[in-house]
Amino acid sequence: AGELYNAFTPQLLSERAACRELIYDFNSTRPNEAVKRDEIIRKLFGQFGSNSVIETPFKCDYGYNIYWGENSFAN
Repeated sequence: AGELYNAFTPQLLSERAACRELIYDFNSTRPNEAVKRDEIIRKLFGQFGSNSVIETPFKCDYGYNIYWGENSFAN
């Protein structure tokens, strides 16, 4: 953490591209598609606690380093 790194390695470029696809799907959901949103965010995050909600739009670069607690809400 806090160290310089090359963000343009093939692996990181691929990981960001995969993240963008999931973020696009998440941000394209309808308000009544809570189950679909939850499924997408669980694929994206390292952990996503129960009874948690993230409203759209949402943006991140990788997602897998995000550990979201229970009973949380973000808009």
